[in-house]
Amino acid sequence: MVLEEVKLENLEKGHILAFGECYKKMIHPSSFEILTPLKEISESLRKKLILICLTASLEETENFEDLKKCLADEIWFILNPELKDFKDDLWARVLAEIVKNSRPYGFFFPATIIGTSLAPRLAGILKLGLCAHVNSLELKDNQIIMARPTYGENVIAKLISKSVPVMATISLGTFPINYKNKEPLIKKVIFPETFSWESKLKIKRFFPTKKKITKLSAAKVIVAGGRGLKNKENFQKLFELAKLLNAEVGATRPVCYEGWAEEERMIGVSGVTVRPKVYIGFGISGALQHTVGMENSEFIIAVNTDKEAPLVKIANVAFITDASILLDILIEKLKTMK
Repeated sequence: MVLEEVKLENLEKGHILAFGECYKKMIHPSSFEILTPLKEISESLRKKLILICLTASLEETENFEDLKKCLADEIWFILNPELKDFKDDLWARVLAEIVKNSRPYGFFFPATIIGTSLAPRLAGILKLGLCAHVNSLELKDNQIIMARPTYGENVIAKLISKSVPVMATISLGTFPINYKNKEPLIKKVIFPETFSWESKLKIKRFFPTKKKITKLSAAKVIVAGGRGLKNKENFQKLFELAKLLNAEVGATRPVCYEGWAEEERMIGVSGVTVRPKVYIGFGISGALQHTVGMENSEFIIAVNTDKEAPLVKIANVAFITDASILLDILIEKLKTMK
């Protein structure tokens, strides 16, 4: 593919930038998620929405076709062999040059491992403010208002940046991925020959994680557990139930901190936001920091001994009983139906 080339110093100015995470030959789905709220913001401000992608080559991008239908007005690629591996010092310097030359109104990142590593480093280089783990964006009087949890995740704070560009990381799974029919304009940004592509980091070997990647944000059915399941052994039974229901397993923050589940399974403001067709919560009281991450589920089932529990009150159906006992009964019943 032949891309339109544009020199670094000739970049358009004053628009909204979004970080498109290209790593190990894939565009991270969260890069498309954050475009959903940003598209509405950019249109209201009459600015372009531009996705910034750093990678070694276009040939290494396996889901390139998804880019062609994303919500961005333009996609700016920065291509260099040294960008094959994530080196946060080099990537931050590259993005700093993009910001200095394009003077954007805002720059937003998905709250992935790479995004949460890169965004604060870039903000530090540029001496800008950064709002972390935003789960809502709105526009008022031509100012971007960002909402995020605070005070032990018991309060949702609304913040306005005093620095420009406005910078923030956006929580994963908070917004759906939307597409459009019109293909964005794709450009290749040419850096001057004087720019150094060297990094202080040297990647000698790469070992992929052995953990199975969760698909919580896209799951149609989720079975989740809280401390009401009493112990790790009972929580592990959720995986058996999930297999029977073709579901994904979610967890509350206390359960993850107890070591019953990986933090990748945490649902809520500190974890993943989900919107399944069916959500079943076993032994989950339903504190704000959890319910804000699943309240948009189409059908909610709560299993708890406390009929006054917040999750019980918002559920479509509630079973007031011991969650671990009902879990065993449900698994046995489903096994006989197979």
